[in-house]
Amino acid sequence: MKRRLTACLTLWTIFVIAISGPLPLRAQELDKVPEKERPAPKEKLITLDFNNVDLPVFVKFVSELTGRNFIIDERVKGKVTIFSPSKVPVDRVYDIFLSVLELKGFSVVQSGPVYQIVPFAEVPPDRAVHVYTLENTQAEEVAKVLLGLVARTAGPARRTARPTGELTGTVQILSDKTTNSLIITATDEDYEILKEVIQKLDMKRRQVYVEAVVLEMAADKLRELGTDLGAVFGYTTNDGNLAAIGGFNQNPNDLIDLARVPGVQVGTVNVRALLRALQSNTDVNILSTPQLLTSDNQKAEIVVAQNVPFPGAQSQTVGGNVQTTIERKDVGIILRLTPMVLENDLVKLDVYQEISSVVDTAQTVGTTVLGPTTNKRSANTTVIVHDAQTVVIGGLIRDNVIVTQRKVPLLGDIPLLGWLFKFQSRRFEKTNLLIFLTPHLVRDSQDLDVIRGRKIEKATAFMEDNHVERREVREEFFKEMVNLPR
Repeated sequence: MKRRLTACLTLWTIFVIAISGPLPLRAQELDKVPEKERPAPKEKLITLDFNNVDLPVFVKFVSELTGRNFIIDERVKGKVTIFSPSKVPVDRVYDIFLSVLELKGFSVVQSGPVYQIVPFAEVPPDRAVHVYTLENTQAEEVAKVLLGLVARTAGPARRTARPTGELTGTVQILSDKTTNSLIITATDEDYEILKEVIQKLDMKRRQVYVEAVVLEMAADKLRELGTDLGAVFGYTTNDGNLAAIGGFNQNPNDLIDLARVPGVQVGTVNVRALLRALQSNTDVNILSTPQLLTSDNQKAEIVVAQNVPFPGAQSQTVGGNVQTTIERKDVGIILRLTPMVLENDLVKLDVYQEISSVVDTAQTVGTTVLGPTTNKRSANTTVIVHDAQTVVIGGLIRDNVIVTQRKVPLLGDIPLLGWLFKFQSRRFEKTNLLIFLTPHLVRDSQDLDVIRGRKIEKATAFMEDNHVERREVREEFFKEMVNLPR
């Protein structure tokens, strides 16, 4: 019996050693295994299934699960329904909890170890002041655009899903004229959205240099210009016919011959060559040759006029005296241009041209002089042309009465009998106002240098033709003639 008991104890001891012996070795082997190769502990998963549960009950569940302390506002109410067919990690439960609160219009504000659940309207915005300095545009203009954008897209600060580019909080935008900067008070997220818009608006705009010629031409001479402009240049084709240019020509083959004429550009009229040809023609009166350099979509204006007084409203004083207010108006040549650079080197020109003059004889009613009378011709149009292409605006016709008188001295001045010794004739003449416009795109400083060189050549040729030799006179002349920015 004792032998049997001893044998049983021996077997039990061997069994215990066999079981417990490898455990220390297993622990030692795990210590030798690199940490990266060790099997990762299993993630705790949980099933979230809530059907029409009160929101405070759901808050209590999350509080117990995450160990966070929540303070619930009395306005935090509502029902929660969550369907979770698959289990989710425990560390993701809090993110799901925040999404549920946002859908209900609430947010979580941390205050030390406590988390407060309050409505969105009471959440203090996390805003900062940002300063953006503009390089190419005016801060006031950009601020107007941004304020319009903010008025359409801004809303309450919420973290729910929103369209890309929509503002999420209150934004304040101010402009500083001195430094040409924008002062923006907004969240970092909203500022990045506005910053992208500002960078697209603050682009270096191209410039447009416009050569213009305003002239009056007799109707007969205009007919020659319209049908045979080659007569103005003194040029004929090989078969003896006068050549035409541009849109006036009815025979395209004549344009090929005309292209061989120095200084003439087919399709884009050379304005300088046209001026040289017309200056010697007595039937052409060149009124003005303005040249404008302006930025894209920026209005430019040239006024060559007299500030003429015009009588206005009349009032009677207590003493019976009549007082007349005087209003002054510009009478002369006014040219307004607004270029817009389009694709493929196209330029859109908004043009306003006005030519006015004062009539020699003032209009009267009885013995009262009504003031000066003016003749006015104006054109307001929009055209689209290619770079360096010339467009002509015409059709502003005026009737002129030319009185010619011949007489015998002294005898022709005798009243009544003087008509026996003098002759008077009247001739009616129609003049047409033509406006030649040639825009040139200025993309960079090299284009400006080309224009500057052209002006210097023109000034040099003028001085050589007029024999201007004195150095100080030439230098002063260049200062006045060549006045283009670098």
